[in-house]
Amino acid sequence: MLKARPCLICRKWFHPDRMVGERQRVCGAPSCQKERHRRACARFHDRDPDYDRHTRFTAKLVQVGAGGKGTVPAEAIDWRYARKVVGLEISALVEESGKVLLRQARDAVLVQLK
Repeated sequence: MLKARPCLICRKWFHPDRMVGERQRVCGAPSCQKERHRRACARFHDRDPDYDRHTRFTAKLVQVGAGGKGTVPAEAIDWRYARKVVGLEISALVEESGKVLLRQARDAVLVQLK
């Protein structure tokens, strides 16, 4: 049995779960667990403030249903949306760079098959 300790949220004493052990800092009360989760999320967003913005952007950028087996990877990206967000020059540079890399990868595979 582990030593009892005070919960960091409600300050009531509790015995940590055997599986969690010394790492457990809050009791099992739903309100304390919810507050612990809220604080952990706040710390995460402090460390990486652009995470949500990045996730939304990439979700809009990749077209729904695209990118199945046998498709061209560049067709899985909504280039109109990319141009709207980052501008014509940058999106064109990225798109053409991707095409060059794809051609080089295909050529390398064909050389290896021979």
